Amino acid sequence: VVDVAVPGGGVTGVVLTRTDQGVTALRVNCTHAGFPVARVGKILECDQHGSRFDPATGAVVLGPAVRPLTRYDVVEQDGGIFVTVRNS
Repeated sequence: VVDVAVPGGGVTGVVLTRTDQGVTALRVNCTHAGFPVARVGKILECDQHGSRFDPATGAVVLGPAVRPLTRYDVVEQDGGIFVTVRNS
């Protein structure tokens, strides 16, 4: 989990995961109640209500969350990982 600057100021937590397709960047906050998710084995889990998410896609694996984690554009280049966060 890393902090990424948000346009207009501040930061947001982002979960970075390396997959066979490259690096995935997902917002750290659960879509159910906003509590941060954490890696538990090979899954991302919200400790507050138990929602689980696929770290490669952000898809819900187990509710109560029904929406996937927000996915951000990410590029791996010249040894760095660059995440783009846009205001919605």
